[in-house]
Formats: sequence, C-alpha cells, structure tokens
Amino acid sequence: MADTLERTLAKALTEIVIRLDLSGDDATTPKATMEVLQPVVDLLQNLPAQDRQALAELINQCAQEETDPER
Repeated sequence: MADTLERTLAKALTEIVIRLDLSGDDATTPKATMEVLQPVVDLLQNLPAQDRQALAELINQCAQEETDPER
C-alpha cells in the first residue's frame, strides 16, 4: 500500500498533467508542454515495471476521486 508521500506525489503529478492538458494554447504551447513533461516521462520510463504499475494504480485512484468530469 502506498504511503502518504507516494500518494501526494502521484496526485501532484496528476494535477500538473491535467492542468497542462486543459490549458489553452494561449497559456502554453504544445511544444512548451512537452518540454516540461519529457524529462518526467523519461524518469518514469526508467522505473521498474512494478513501480510503474504501482504509480498507475495511484493515478487511477486519483481519477476515481475526481469530482470534475472535465478533468
């Protein structure tokens, strides 16, 4: 089971991705968004499969707790 730190980091990551995804092109360009996300993607891809699965489960939990259907 995930500890408080892991859950908080998963929620923070989810929040960043959602806000970047929902921001208009006037707020940030797709290129700028990818420049922010690419280092994160690289780090996550280097995680062992078990850790990636655990993170995916945490993100799914965050999604189930979300009350705003747009997000």
